[in-house]
Amino acid sequence: MAVTGKRARTENTSTPSAKNIKDTVDQIRLLERQVAESKTHLNNLVTLNEFCENASPKVIHAAMHALFRVFSAMVNKGELQKPKKAAAEDKKATVTLWLRDHYIQYLNRMCQILNYPEAGLQVPALKILMDLVKVESAFLGVQSGGHHFANDLYHRIVEALLNCSNMSQPLLSEFTEKYFGFYDDLRFYFLKDAAVVIDVALGTTGKNDKKAQAKKQKMGNRASPEKLSLMLENAFSIMETLKSMPTEDKELDEWWTGNPDPNGEKKPYTGDNFGFSDEEEDETVEDLTKDSSAKGVKKHPLLMLLNHKRVFSDCWIAILRLPFTTVIYKKTLLIVHKRIIPHLPNPTVLMDFLTDSYNAGGAISLLALKGLFILITEHNLDYPDFFHKLYMLFDRNLMHVKYRARFFSQVDIFLSSPLLPAQMVAAFIKRMARLALSSPPASIVIIIPFIYNLLKRHPTCMQLIHGSATSEENDSYNHLEDDPMKCNALQSSLWEMQTLQNHFAPNIATLAKIFNEQFTKPSYNLEDFLDHTYATMFQNEISKKRKADAALAVEAPKGLFVAASEATADDDEEVDSIVPGWEAWEF
Repeated sequence: MAVTGKRARTENTSTPSAKNIKDTVDQIRLLERQVAESKTHLNNLVTLNEFCENASPKVIHAAMHALFRVFSAMVNKGELQKPKKAAAEDKKATVTLWLRDHYIQYLNRMCQILNYPEAGLQVPALKILMDLVKVESAFLGVQSGGHHFANDLYHRIVEALLNCSNMSQPLLSEFTEKYFGFYDDLRFYFLKDAAVVIDVALGTTGKNDKKAQAKKQKMGNRASPEKLSLMLENAFSIMETLKSMPTEDKELDEWWTGNPDPNGEKKPYTGDNFGFSDEEEDETVEDLTKDSSAKGVKKHPLLMLLNHKRVFSDCWIAILRLPFTTVIYKKTLLIVHKRIIPHLPNPTVLMDFLTDSYNAGGAISLLALKGLFILITEHNLDYPDFFHKLYMLFDRNLMHVKYRARFFSQVDIFLSSPLLPAQMVAAFIKRMARLALSSPPASIVIIIPFIYNLLKRHPTCMQLIHGSATSEENDSYNHLEDDPMKCNALQSSLWEMQTLQNHFAPNIATLAKIFNEQFTKPSYNLEDFLDHTYATMFQNEISKKRKADAALAVEAPKGLFVAASEATADDDEEVDSIVPGWEAWEF
């Protein structure tokens, strides 16, 4: 006997207590078994869908898995395929449409559970949705006679993840490690769909993006700042886990929905519509590019690395349009040179982003250095003020920022070219030497070997060692000049290094004396000096082993106003009686 929707609502109005949860789970299994055995019990789907909205997580867990087994079987049998318009009034078509409505209701509920505050339900819901993507894709592939990806459903999942206000670490790890970061097709369509979702939220959809335009009309104008901030956080959390991308076509070999070309046959992507929603199926990826071999056979777009790079670029550009927080801004600049630029088909699209970041000043400028330098040296970006602005970054604040070590390691690369003018290199040397006078010891430890390496690399600047200036008063170097070519650095001297030889920290004083010797020693390895702090310097100092012969022997006093040399033997005996063995003490 079928369970009617009215009865289901009556039974499910109250939250099951701890005593009857087991009975409710047993009821769910019974309803599932009845649907599988006979079509006369299809009304059970109404009950099961309502159990997915129960207050008990155990009940929800049982109901959503039961519905997954029911609906996946229906998809495999083609019982949810959208009927043709000619048969729309047929009884069978009416039942199919009714089943499709409940299937869509179930999918929507699964996407809502991704935002559930309990990770124990989020992760199973994600697994169910991803398995349904595979089931739908397999059915559509059989129907179309070629590979198909159920992107209509996957788009829903991507949208739910980007708008998730309860993104737990288990949910994030499950999606990124098992799906997004492993399967090439899932990564491709996430990048493609995420760009669409973000553009719709920003109200910047392209004229040719029909699906995005349709969504924009439904959603209205630009999303609220809170929603955009949430979308930025979730999108970046997912994208920052992508630490590697394929570099050749042959590396595209992991597929969640099956190999697009399993037998080596170049079948075009048909884009048949299964229609599990009221919207049209997403446009195919075929319009991204068409690759024809000598025989004129099309290659599936998913097998072409260029297409993966294009959607990767579109996704990051969309993310960069979101209103950035300072934290995510810095994190993005930290990964831009290793994880973003190498995988862009046209890296110069980041030109404005990186130049604006470089001009922002402070830590943001330091972090933008590497990415901007790559665009200049490897992608022909014309930025003539690069060294001018780099010179201006050397101020007192630089010696106290947390990215100081990263900055100096990069500047070492920037100043490595022997083609740089000697006047410019000398300006950087003097700038650092002057800063060393007022910097903490941990920073000076970096500056001294850095200057030493620059002098060995650029012998023309060796005249700084023999300059006549002995202090700031008779120094021709103008530290207030922002242009390194006009500060008269090459006419100055490194009197600052002479001053540092009297530094209170013995390590600094010893290190600075290297400039008194001949420049025959090899260049320093800067990596050995970049991570020094007050803590490490103190630890090194207290861990040094003191030689026994360097210990001091203290001569005990002979009286309050009597010098030790005037003390008599009787005094010695008196002291010895009070503190036996004092003569052997060492400090």
